[in-house]
Amino acid sequence: MFNERLKKYRENKNLLKKEFAEKLEVSESYYNMIENGKRNPSKAFIEKLVCESSMPEEYWIYGIKENEYINVREDLKCVKKAVEQIIDLDLVKDVDKLFNGSYPEGTLEELLIVALKADIECLLEKKNTNKEI
Repeated sequence: MFNERLKKYRENKNLLKKEFAEKLEVSESYYNMIENGKRNPSKAFIEKLVCESSMPEEYWIYGIKENEYINVREDLKCVKKAVEQIIDLDLVKDVDKLFNGSYPEGTLEELLIVALKADIECLLEKKNTNKEI
C-alpha cells in the first residue's frame, strides 16, 4: 500500500515525519494523515515525492518495482507530461518555432528535447529487452 511504501522510504532515510513533511513542503498533519492511511495523497504530493525520491510515480501509486517498470511504463510518458505542463502554463505561442535552432538551458525547447530523448531511450530499452526474451 502507498502509505507503507512512504513510511518505509522515510525510515530508510532516517527522517522523522516532521523532517520529511518539510522536505515535501507539506504540513506535518497532512503528511501524518497520508502515512497513516487516513488520506489519499494529492497529485502535487506525489509529484514532490517523485522528485524527492527519484523513483517513478508507478512505484509510489502501484508498488511497481524499478526492474518491472520498463515493461509497464506508459509510452511517451515524459512527452505527454511535458505537453500537459506546456498547455497548463500557456507556453505555446508558435509551434513552428519549437524545433528550430539551438536550445538554451532552461527553455521550453530544451524541456521537450529532454522529454523526447527519455521516451526514445525507454522505447529502445523495451525493444532490446523484448529481443532478449
